[in-house]
Amino acid sequence: MLLGVAFVVVNEPVAQTPGLHAEPLTDEQAAAQVVDAARQIVAAAHLRQPAGGYAYFSCKNADEPPYQATLYLNFDLPQDNWRYLDDVAAAMAAHGWVPAPTAAEHFGHKLTRAGVTSVLYRQDARADVATMRLYGECRNTTDHRADNPAWTEVRFEQR
Repeated sequence: MLLGVAFVVVNEPVAQTPGLHAEPLTDEQAAAQVVDAARQIVAAAHLRQPAGGYAYFSCKNADEPPYQATLYLNFDLPQDNWRYLDDVAAAMAAHGWVPAPTAAEHFGHKLTRAGVTSVLYRQDARADVATMRLYGECRNTTDHRADNPAWTEVRFEQR
């Protein structure tokens, strides 16, 4: 009886997480990721009374780099259209946004494009207002622990 053992060695590079070893973003670049995306969404979806601002949040823990720019955007909802958020998501999809992997997102939408993730939902406290949170890439290495003010207001054009 003859027994043999064989093994195969496969030499393939390990898949890298996109952006894992990418160059750091400056404060201006990190902010531009979310501010530019928000302005494009406001224009494409014709959002009503948009108001918001951004800050830098640690991707690691409460304080340490790397950071990501995070923008919160509130806008008015028409009272007679409960599917309005679906319309906003459709307008975003028409401009290249795609559904993002989601965990426990209820009654809203999670979309991504070019390293930015958007979470869109109706506010619990006010049925006539929705919130969109935009998260940039975790590539800002500036120390933001002492930022004052922490939030920077963003102005949006009204059409």
